[in-house]
Amino acid sequence: MSEKDKLSSLRSQIDDIDNQLHDLLMRRAEVVQSVVQEKGKSSTSLNAGREAEVLRCLVKRHDGILPKSAIVRLWREIFASTLQLESRFSVSVHVPEADNTYYDLAREHFGMETPISSRQTVMSVLREVTDGDATAGVLPLPQAGEGNPWWLSLAQGEAATNARIIARLPFYQMSSTDGPEAVIVGLGAQERTDHDRSYIVVESAEPLSRSTLTSLLEKSDLKPINIQIHTPDPSVCLQLIEVDDYVAPGDERLAKLAELSDQRITHAWTIGGYAVPLMGA
Repeated sequence: MSEKDKLSSLRSQIDDIDNQLHDLLMRRAEVVQSVVQEKGKSSTSLNAGREAEVLRCLVKRHDGILPKSAIVRLWREIFASTLQLESRFSVSVHVPEADNTYYDLAREHFGMETPISSRQTVMSVLREVTDGDATAGVLPLPQAGEGNPWWLSLAQGEAATNARIIARLPFYQMSSTDGPEAVIVGLGAQERTDHDRSYIVVESAEPLSRSTLTSLLEKSDLKPINIQIHTPDPSVCLQLIEVDDYVAPGDERLAKLAELSDQRITHAWTIGGYAVPLMGA
């Protein structure tokens, strides 16, 4: 066989594989449509936990020269198109003046077809999510030292709003090099996977040291990853604590935390969390 014939044969094989992939994608869309019909109504929730588990399985089983990042990006596009099949899905993103960092993270995660709107203030994003004008919102990762941190808007008690942190961006990172990060907020609850982290808010009438908080958390079977302390006035202190586990609303460990503090902690509740992102080449 000549070199030209070999090349033609290889291209023919690629064409056949492309057709098979296309057939499977069309079949997948039909199955998704059947799922929607079985539900009886369109769902506007983002199944971030389910998506994370699928991506973890794909990355784990992946082999060969095709980069894992390409697999993740391909399936992210599939997930995004599926959401459009299921419901009216849109995203609101915090975009400070002349800074597209969070918009770029959102576009990378939600694909090219998802409607994404830019808002200059965090409160505008939260308002759109709460009012149902956007299915999900993308906000900066909570940072220590902020004068008026946005997470206070979610820290008014579990019955005050359904808005919760449900995912973290980016979900897949090529390396541990520091880069922009964000969280996704939505009206649905955080979905449990096999590796999660959660955000809890602890309210106390007096400031508690980090060492005291760490000791109380560990005794309550909660492993702290990050502690941010905010004191809006002398009579109340709010601590945002990121813990290495899934913590559901009403988790008994939150009540235990208050008990062990001799009532110095007056209340503790969760504001959501995320499936731990993947990392690797």
